[in-house]
Amino acid sequence: MMKVKAVAIIITMLTAVILSDNHVQAVENTAAVQPPDNIHSIRKSNTSIWIKWRTVPDADGYIIYRCKPSSKKYIKIHTLAYSKADVRKQWTDKKLKKNKIYRYKIASYRNENGRKVVSSLSDWISAKTYERGKKKINARTPELDKKEIYLGLCSSKKLTCYVEPAKYGTNKKKKAISTKVRWRSSDTSVATVDKKGNITAKAKAGKCNVYAIAHNGLRAKVKVTVKNYARVKGYYNYNKGEDICALVTDYRVLMQNIAEYYSIHRPKRGNPIRFDLNDEAELVITPVNADIGNLRKDIETLLIDFPYHINITVYSGSVDYKLHFTGDEKDSYREVSFVFDNNCKEWPNLRIASHWTALNFYPM
Repeated sequence: MMKVKAVAIIITMLTAVILSDNHVQAVENTAAVQPPDNIHSIRKSNTSIWIKWRTVPDADGYIIYRCKPSSKKYIKIHTLAYSKADVRKQWTDKKLKKNKIYRYKIASYRNENGRKVVSSLSDWISAKTYERGKKKINARTPELDKKEIYLGLCSSKKLTCYVEPAKYGTNKKKKAISTKVRWRSSDTSVATVDKKGNITAKAKAGKCNVYAIAHNGLRAKVKVTVKNYARVKGYYNYNKGEDICALVTDYRVLMQNIAEYYSIHRPKRGNPIRFDLNDEAELVITPVNADIGNLRKDIETLLIDFPYHINITVYSGSVDYKLHFTGDEKDSYREVSFVFDNNCKEWPNLRIASHWTALNFYPM
């Protein structure tokens, strides 16, 4: 009898362990719920604020939190069950005090295996209840100086943003309660943006959106396209120079390898890197400890095999390939340049591609 009980106890313990392990596995396999995005709020009346957000596809509902000024903590004030497949959800916070600023965050939740899986909190938004004649009111959608920008690898560009007060206000001297914006990138692996609106491309081509977000969540968008300008598909307008034509045709891959590498690993301003050959046709690098990655073979092949004397200089903003010729009076040269950060619009007659130029220099 004791043996039977012992066996029963062991089986019970094993079953509990198995069930416990399965439960842990189920918890671990539970997909996280994403917080709602594109949240914004507006004044609905003197004593109410209307909050709106984009739905999360797998959410069963949303929890609205409001900041408590005394503790600066967000307190749950309402739970909204998901009832229909709306593109957006909304809720109105009523019976508020007049002329006061309220701040909110929202979480999504999903009902799973009898429990509620809750997301992290969204970014904050704020809005003010006010009478139409008040001077300080909520902001309207920000305005950006650009709607679309193109960047080379690891290049950057600054955006300018303007924030005006909402249209719903009768005071001629009305002002937004805050003109500051928060900057967000939809894909930081493509491009990042800092708090001053400086967008910096990463080391791969791609697309993303950058948003300027006002205090109330209203946002403006700029489309960002990051391109690898070093590897253009074709060249044009060789400027009638057979030597330049031969260089960018027969040695294009080597030039593109060099240009792409230094698009990503740029020398500091005032510290150029120079590549040339000495009298024994040996590669000379200045400075000797310069970063050349795995480019040595490409650089040596280009400098040695090209039929004219050529040297390469890498600046913080460009890579220059200079071809030297001996004239009757003085040396002349031609130059092909890859420019990192601008599309060469100021040299339309010299462009051989979007970021490549070809220049002819003759003896003076």
